[in-house]
Amino acid sequence: MSQLFDVEIICKTEKDTRNLAINFAKFLPQNSSIALVGDLGVGKTTFVGGLAYGLGIPDTVRSPSFNILNIYSSNVSLFHIDAYRLDGSEQAAESLMLNDFLSPPYHLAVEWPERLYNFLETCTFKVIFSMHNDFSRAICIRPY
Repeated sequence: MSQLFDVEIICKTEKDTRNLAINFAKFLPQNSSIALVGDLGVGKTTFVGGLAYGLGIPDTVRSPSFNILNIYSSNVSLFHIDAYRLDGSEQAAESLMLNDFLSPPYHLAVEWPERLYNFLETCTFKVIFSMHNDFSRAICIRPY
């Protein structure tokens, strides 16, 4: 697992991105929170789909852009938030009522984490995505 940390991993296809996330999921500590940082279209939702699969969740992961929060469950719950439409305020974060939902064991994955009040200060991992000119993606996983 240490080879995944603070190393830029190049993913040339969506399958590569998904497989990286599947592998990462095998080593996630319980009740971890993951900040997914990157522009639109860099593979954040694809990565969450791989996380779900790696956690044994059979559901198809869809972007929570319009409903902000999707919940997937198996032996563990995966909470997937797209905070793009939130304003970063404490009130907006509280309106999600996460404390009411987050019962162990769980994992929380947040796209646009800077728009979810206080999240970056409390996350377990930060996954940074960037797009290259050849449409490959560079992904760096950092413990936080």
